Amino acid sequence: MGENIRGKKPFTIELLIKRGRIPETWYEDILDIGRQGKAEVSIVNYMDISWNTHQRLLERSPEYLKAVNNAKKLSEEWWVEIARKEWMGGNSKSINSNHWSLMMRNMFNNRWSDKKDYDIKSDGQSIKPNHNIIIEVIKPKKEEE
Repeated sequence: MGENIRGKKPFTIELLIKRGRIPETWYEDILDIGRQGKAEVSIVNYMDISWNTHQRLLERSPEYLKAVNNAKKLSEEWWVEIARKEWMGGNSKSINSNHWSLMMRNMFNNRWSDKKDYDIKSDGQSIKPNHNIIIEVIKPKKEEE
């Protein structure tokens, strides 16, 4: 891989291993982080990299992307299993469902979200700020007796 505009080699997994920044077992270590139900920030901390470097590695290294995505799935499974075991065992009172739901929405927001996306169109065209939108209120018909 070539050098960047500042003459430095861009971070790659291979370079981090070569420099001794991360162990050769990094892939399995990242999966272990997921198996423990930990968040993506734990991966960044384990790798001892910045969020920017983490993002660049996700873009540059398919193997790193695969490891992080698999760790996220394992973490999600851990959280689901914690709740499922308690609920199936009749111990649902031991789970704070609001906290559990908040954790799921924050850690796995691409799959667990309260957000609703609406695609609003007008005559088949996207609404733009310069369009005049006319709203007509139609009163309900009175019921005939």
